[in-house]
Amino acid sequence: MAHANGWILDASIEQNRAIIWIKTTEGKILKLSDIYQPTFYILPNNEGSGSALFQLLSQESIVKKVEWQHKFTDLFDSQDRGIKRLICVQSESTLSYNTLLKRLERDERVARLYNVDLSHVQQYLFTKLKIEPIGKVEVEYNEDNSRLIKIHTINEDGVAPPPFTILYFDNSSDGNQIKQIRACYQEDPVVSFEGDEETILKEFHDYVLTKDPDIVNSTNQRFENTAVEYLFKRMHELELDLGRESSLQNQTNRIDRIKGRVYLYSMSFRSDLDLVGLIEKARFGFLPLSLAARYRINRLIDSRNCYTLIQRGYVIPSRENNNNHEPIRTLEQINSNDKGGMIFSPRVGLHKNVVVLDYENEYANLIVRQNLSYETVASMSHGGITRHNSEEQGLLPTVLESVLKRRIFFKNLQKSFPVNTNEWFRCGQRIDALKSILVSLYGTTGSFWNRFANVEAFEEINRLSRQVLIRTKDIVQDLGFELLYADTDSVFLKKDGASTKDFDHVRDILERYTGLPVSLEHHYNFLVLLPLEASEKMEALKHYFGITQSGELIARGIEIRRHDAPNFIKEFQTELLYTLFDCNDSAEVISKGYENALLLVTKAIDKIMTGGIDLQDVVVSKILGQGLEKYKSLFPHVSAAIQLANEGRSIMVGEGVKYVFTNSAHTNPLCRVTPRDFIKVGQRFDYDKEKYREMLFEAAETVLGYFGFDGTLYGDPPRKNRKWWRELGNWRIQDIEDERS
Repeated sequence: MAHANGWILDASIEQNRAIIWIKTTEGKILKLSDIYQPTFYILPNNEGSGSALFQLLSQESIVKKVEWQHKFTDLFDSQDRGIKRLICVQSESTLSYNTLLKRLERDERVARLYNVDLSHVQQYLFTKLKIEPIGKVEVEYNEDNSRLIKIHTINEDGVAPPPFTILYFDNSSDGNQIKQIRACYQEDPVVSFEGDEETILKEFHDYVLTKDPDIVNSTNQRFENTAVEYLFKRMHELELDLGRESSLQNQTNRIDRIKGRVYLYSMSFRSDLDLVGLIEKARFGFLPLSLAARYRINRLIDSRNCYTLIQRGYVIPSRENNNNHEPIRTLEQINSNDKGGMIFSPRVGLHKNVVVLDYENEYANLIVRQNLSYETVASMSHGGITRHNSEEQGLLPTVLESVLKRRIFFKNLQKSFPVNTNEWFRCGQRIDALKSILVSLYGTTGSFWNRFANVEAFEEINRLSRQVLIRTKDIVQDLGFELLYADTDSVFLKKDGASTKDFDHVRDILERYTGLPVSLEHHYNFLVLLPLEASEKMEALKHYFGITQSGELIARGIEIRRHDAPNFIKEFQTELLYTLFDCNDSAEVISKGYENALLLVTKAIDKIMTGGIDLQDVVVSKILGQGLEKYKSLFPHVSAAIQLANEGRSIMVGEGVKYVFTNSAHTNPLCRVTPRDFIKVGQRFDYDKEKYREMLFEAAETVLGYFGFDGTLYGDPPRKNRKWWRELGNWRIQDIEDERS
């Protein structure tokens, strides 16, 4: 017998064997096997049909075991009526499993089949291994034949991911042959393989085997990308296998199986920070990394739901038998109940001493505390929602509570690390991934794609949330505070002369009356709530900026929050905000702060017009969202990508295109911008001064527009609704319309 500690890298099924790959703490790779015999359940039409089926299946040579079992079959039925006597069929391999299913699907004696929607990997993990695929484990195995004997989880709550090594690659082809492969192992420099196709593939194959990565990640556009498919097809034809074990005999050219390695396909997967986020999704879905990366959130939620129900003694119905999504209702009932979260429109303008109180994980806490689940919220009864009084926790709160507790754990853990350290960032990535899961668990409660969906449960969650916000409004106003803005689970309050202690008192009262945790998110010294740019009379949601009591700038919906804004715009707008708010009260902001801000605008204009901005500060970066051949409009980033392509420098889909505006008024779109790579460091270059001056005015108008500023103060014509990044969006909309027509 042998023992080892490590992390489960991957799991797969090969006929009657489960294969588990483990990365040990010593850095070695173990391949262990376990017996796997796929199982499904049959609900016969009647007792006679059941007896006949049982006798027939008992005589089948490809059936390993047949027995009667009692299982819960219907989540929406009460427990007594939900238990049914089913035939449990255990086949000898995946091949015999498929043979049996095809035969039974046509058998009139079968009323329904269960667990047949689950993949074989899910069946093995849910019913036999019962260990989260990415967790740290201790294994006992037979050293002679690598047969798994025992496995159990080692509790480990660290923030670092398992020490899996990653190799990134992308490839390009002209549709007939591979032209180039670019690869990067861990933090090593990028390696480019070029030449004739066979040479490229052999060199790439040798590179992968030499580096021996645990994860191979394609950064091409998507899994079905023809360039990637062609690459694996050609490698198979040349008998070049990228796995740790040859799969040429039985795996053909499937690109989702590289034995002993995890194959991923993600344009944004670039570091261990992305890995810890993916690990959280794999843990939640109870799936191997490769499946967790491929599955969208609906399938991850379904996987976790199925796992939880199987542990409770349920069998899983087919998706096609889901009849619980939404009952037939009148328009009046739909209009009365089908509402989302509540919003109180922002009070546009400059405000001082504003606090944001936030209900932490409001929807999640409502679901857990009220036991709101698919099966606990009943259909419409006497014009209203009724709920089952069940002592057992519902499916949704059970699944959600485990995610909520894990997120709270990492939020508390993050506070113990210095800001901007690796541990701090890793905690943040896990927190974000878990938040995304929490939001989706609520959001898919009534989704058609959710196997157990119940629209009325979704509506009940929203109704209670609206009740909380209305109650919050009444409480804060009764306490003499002004409600400036409220959005679902956050409220913006102000009161002249109120201290932080006063706002803490409001928070304590809200927690006591609502029973929900409330945090003091921000305490602004000054806050500006902005109107819609299309109409000064209409409020804009999530469009504001301000400075906290501690001097932190916070902004939503403006240039400094945009990833594609050039550095000089972000730096200018940041300095502009600090200048505007360097005051003692609102009156000073409107007078002294505004005047100082105008001086800063003038200074920035002079710097632009004299050519005083460095190259790295005028570069605009934009993601190439699709292949160049699909674009019908020459947007600036498309023009830059075409210029690069003409010079043999291909830009992959999903990659950022960096360029500089050099002559934005030119009649030829290809001459309006210059790719950043075409300008050498230290080389003299001329950027389009008028274009960048216009961009600066737009950034200034965002911040100072409420105080009366626009470009006409400097002799420019009005620029209503002409922001450069909005123009990109409008051009893209036009491009989509062109494609449709």
